[in-house]
Amino acid sequence: MGYIQVLGCFSASMTIDKHQSSQLLYHNNQSYLIDCGESTQALIIKYKIKLSSINNIFISHLHGDHYFGLPGLITTMNRKGRTKPLAVYGPRGLKEILTTMFKYGKSWTKFDLTINEISDEEKIILSENLIEVETFKLNHRISCNAFKFTIKSNSNIFIYAYCSDTAYNPKIIDKIKNIDLLYHEATFLKEHSALAIKTKHSTSVDAANIAKKANVKMLLMGHFSTRYKNLEKFKTEASYIFNNSHIAMQGIKYNF
Repeated sequence: MGYIQVLGCFSASMTIDKHQSSQLLYHNNQSYLIDCGESTQALIIKYKIKLSSINNIFISHLHGDHYFGLPGLITTMNRKGRTKPLAVYGPRGLKEILTTMFKYGKSWTKFDLTINEISDEEKIILSENLIEVETFKLNHRISCNAFKFTIKSNSNIFIYAYCSDTAYNPKIIDKIKNIDLLYHEATFLKEHSALAIKTKHSTSVDAANIAKKANVKMLLMGHFSTRYKNLEKFKTEASYIFNNSHIAMQGIKYNF
């Protein structure tokens, strides 16, 4: 049917080999970009992803490690002669930010760019090509949305939820009950749970508890703090609670 490819899976402090949040969902010859950290454009080149295959981009919230790569990516699409429309979905304020940048840089796109601002309410924001995308609210320091993708192929249905920055939030459990794959942030290990609470992030244990209570089939953790040298500790901690726990790995494709 397709795949999900992790491009970047680390938090705000980017390094030469640890990149900020970005993923690609590929289905039916189309790519759906989820978040767009600073180095996303370079990673798209590295992994030989066709820019022309990206028609929809989803931004979870307006912290820079999730969208600072977006203006440059749109500009490159324009420079390379894109003519087909591009739809961007993101929180309130994104349209003003992008419009201001393009206005003062006199760099309006030659293609139709639609910026759809989404609220915190649960709703379906896209339904096309046998794929449906729904949003629901997370619990972070600023407005932040999760994206749930329901993908249909013949008689098969695959459901993937992308939960970026959020504190431990049992309210989302009903939204992700029994899904096939859950991506849930795990910025910190259990030993730094106080810091997770302070910054409204999650630990490996938080992510595992959500996965277990929601009865998901597989948990994929990401958004790791770059302070940690050994990410296997995340899997070890989470697996005590939820056996099918995994750490996101940059460049790896997860087929569905």
